[in-house]
Amino acid sequence: MSEEKRISRRAFLGGAAALGGAAALSGLAACAPTAQNGVPAPGGNGATGTPLDTAKYPALADSRNTTIDWLGTPPDVTPADCAETIEADVVVIGAAVAGELAGYGAVKEGAKTIVLERNGTAHISGSGVGFSNSRYQIEQGLPEIDKYELFQLIFNQLQGRCDQGLLASWVWHSGAVLDELEEVVLQPAGLPGTAMGEVPGPEKKFEIMQNLASHVNFDASGGDNLEVFNNIVHDWIEANGGEIHYEITARVLTQEPDGTVTGVIAQNQAGDYIYYKASSGVVVASGSYGGNEEMLRAFANPWLANYAINYGVYNARVTETSPITTDEKMDDGTGHKMLCWAGAVMEQTDPSFQSWEDTGYWWWPFLQVDTEGNRFRNESSSWLDHTHLIAELPAGVNYYWQILPNSDFDMPSTLMPMPYKVWGENVNAHDEVHTADTIEELAEQIDIDPQVLRATVDRYNEICTSGIDDDFGKLPKYLSPIVDPPFQAVKAKCQFYCTSSGVKIDRFARVLDKNWHPIPNLYAAGNTVGWRLGSGYQMTVGGLCNGWAFFHGYVAGKSAANHDWTFEDIGK
Repeated sequence: MSEEKRISRRAFLGGAAALGGAAALSGLAACAPTAQNGVPAPGGNGATGTPLDTAKYPALADSRNTTIDWLGTPPDVTPADCAETIEADVVVIGAAVAGELAGYGAVKEGAKTIVLERNGTAHISGSGVGFSNSRYQIEQGLPEIDKYELFQLIFNQLQGRCDQGLLASWVWHSGAVLDELEEVVLQPAGLPGTAMGEVPGPEKKFEIMQNLASHVNFDASGGDNLEVFNNIVHDWIEANGGEIHYEITARVLTQEPDGTVTGVIAQNQAGDYIYYKASSGVVVASGSYGGNEEMLRAFANPWLANYAINYGVYNARVTETSPITTDEKMDDGTGHKMLCWAGAVMEQTDPSFQSWEDTGYWWWPFLQVDTEGNRFRNESSSWLDHTHLIAELPAGVNYYWQILPNSDFDMPSTLMPMPYKVWGENVNAHDEVHTADTIEELAEQIDIDPQVLRATVDRYNEICTSGIDDDFGKLPKYLSPIVDPPFQAVKAKCQFYCTSSGVKIDRFARVLDKNWHPIPNLYAAGNTVGWRLGSGYQMTVGGLCNGWAFFHGYVAGKSAANHDWTFEDIGK
């Protein structure tokens, strides 16, 4: 076996067998702090660090739930066991938004790049992508946003729970990345982005959901998904010398004795091991751990874990032309485990997560009641950033009921000016809709105590008449009384989509160990990265999770290919 060191089961447990499981990570030596991009590593003095007590980061010792060994041990395989060795400068794990942008960034730097994807096609992830002050957005008529204000609003909406360096680099530089992609990839392919959204005027004052900046939609047909965009970026990578190896699943990273990452051992669908040797860097962009029940139980509060496990659709955003081809569960946390086996540190607070409303009126603030018929929130707040209010409901379900007014009231939308004018309009064919002549009859149809729903509607109508919602603080313009029959209830279901939590990286996408020192030649982006989105989503910028995946993927690919790369090089 060469000097390259795989963290095998034996090495992983060596010196710490009595601790067992993830606690063995305390026996791993911290990596030597290294400088990159002209920025010295934290505490870097050129010396190899010493391990810290795992009590500083409990998830490395026993995770939140001490009975769950979420980390397990890496597969007992070495490069010598592999049927084939393939060499590259940069290897990227994952080919969704973060991975493909990492592939683009590395190829743009002239690196021999291979992207590994466990599926047979590009995986569609989300819809629009958020950017800050790109030239392209401004040319389409959106006003330039004050970057300091944007930073403040996002940071506050995330409850102060995000890495300020990651946020600042996105605020100040993401627009330039979009401009580069527009010029190099999208315009030549005939797929210019369309700036969406608007900057709110005075009428948005006091709104809970402030959409300060916009996202960009890359579907030329007018739809809102990333399928066409993903395929175009994949085509560009392959046309410019990069390779995308589909139906290849990464299993474990390889390292030198000093911790430097040297490659990844993966498997093809036949079960054969392949060693992808990376001379410059490995980027892990393998997605969420929302499909891993053990990790959810270990890191999340019980209500969130139950919600995610029972109502998860982590294989969302796939189509007939981009299907799931692997038999393995998607978003299974494999990337997180590989990173932690290599010495990375996981975010310790409740994992942020994303959830999408599957039925009902997505953006209209109608009266909303829980399964017992009680009003439970300010309906003008977005379900994107307040899904936890639904997931935490005692009933443990993933739905609530929207009670619609049947009147001439012109209900505005909280997202954009789309007034509700026609009763029953825009309800999808798969929605569960109930209609009745009385509130009591409606309650019986939706299995709610008629007296409870009657009391809720009466109280809501009092609020609408007074124009003051001192129950939940809903703005007067959204207060539409429920007075005229027929009455309608629409079931609004929310489905868990993914976690947005993971390992610590610095602003150059270098993965950090528990001492917050970079692990040499190891990078990460997308939903494998933590310290980004607080405890849930935000709505200052639509598509921010994809925006960060896009931006940090680009940064990771550039940094992995060129250790002297800086943000000033964007567009060159």
